[in-house]
Amino acid sequence: MSRIVGDRLKYLKIFLCAVLILAMTLLGTAGAGNSSGLTALEDKLAAATTQRKNAESALTSAKSEYNDAMVEKQAIDQKILALEVEIDALDDLIAGYRKEIEQKNAQILIEEGKLAEKYQVVRERIRIKHEDGSGNFLTVLLESDGLAEFFTRIDRFSAMMEYDKRLLDSYNAGIAELESLRDGVQSHLDAVELQMDELEKRRDELETDQKAAAKLVSDALGSMASAEAEVERLTKIEEKYGAERKAKLLELQTSSNQSYVGGEFLWPLPLDYQKVTSGWGWRIHPVTKKQQFHNGIDIPAPYGTSIYAVNDGTVVECSYNAADGYYVTISHGGGLASFYSHLSRYRVKVGDKVKRGQLIANVGTSGYTTGAHLNLNVYKDGVSVNPLNYFG
Repeated sequence: MSRIVGDRLKYLKIFLCAVLILAMTLLGTAGAGNSSGLTALEDKLAAATTQRKNAESALTSAKSEYNDAMVEKQAIDQKILALEVEIDALDDLIAGYRKEIEQKNAQILIEEGKLAEKYQVVRERIRIKHEDGSGNFLTVLLESDGLAEFFTRIDRFSAMMEYDKRLLDSYNAGIAELESLRDGVQSHLDAVELQMDELEKRRDELETDQKAAAKLVSDALGSMASAEAEVERLTKIEEKYGAERKAKLLELQTSSNQSYVGGEFLWPLPLDYQKVTSGWGWRIHPVTKKQQFHNGIDIPAPYGTSIYAVNDGTVVECSYNAADGYYVTISHGGGLASFYSHLSRYRVKVGDKVKRGQLIANVGTSGYTTGAHLNLNVYKDGVSVNPLNYFG
């Protein structure tokens, strides 16, 4: 598995490099020859959106590779932990066997000492009897008062010799038994030490795998960080081109001869949905969790709720970008425009003349959102203004 994950990481790095090179190429060439026009900005925005999506795919792959590498490393860590427990148990068993062998060797030395002492006693007794003739049958016969005493002395001498023999045999048997027990323990010890050698060899192999897995995790983290940085970079470029495109649209609206018809705006949603959850101004973005200026107001409503034009005007934009999702821009004349975003669909097209209260779109969750709602922006001469100032 390590080799597979490693190969996938290698291909992922190649893909990330390709995304970066392609992004630089597309973003550098989009709209060449008409950089000041709306079409050029739309081309740049489209290229940035495409590359941002590619970078997000690469980021998803990098996260997957990281998760796979972590799973593999954790599995190896668990195997090593279990192996260490087994090795510790064998260490205790080996120590016990060695202690038992030491005890048996000590007992054997004691019994051998006793046997040697008894052997010396018997040997000395035989030597003395031999030297003084008391062990000689003729001497015993001549010194006996009769046959009865002779046989009595012979029986006593034989009994003593038999006792010495049994005692020596007993010591020898005890020593043999201890040696047999010791040899049995030694056999167990040899088997356990062989098992220990195998476990330690397996541990060395796992530790090698662990180092390789740790490197995979580190490489995956690096790829993930690179992918995250690329997504962030391309998102900023996409937002920059989106803002430039929006400003260009507003510039075109301002330069038109259409005049504002005047009057208060109509609320863009059914009156059941008038609660504003995020107003115009500085805030912590609910998705990115970063402080930024909110150019509009957020009005929650169920998915698919009808959205109405706040006033008469001309539809100048029906499009999509990553942050706003699907959106519609209406020019009301006199440099005033309304912008409706995060739509599920729009019901108008560019160039349509719309009336105040006309259905233009439906509430959705497209773009950067945490739930279904309408984001309404208002621009005056290309500058964001508080939409609530235009409602009665």
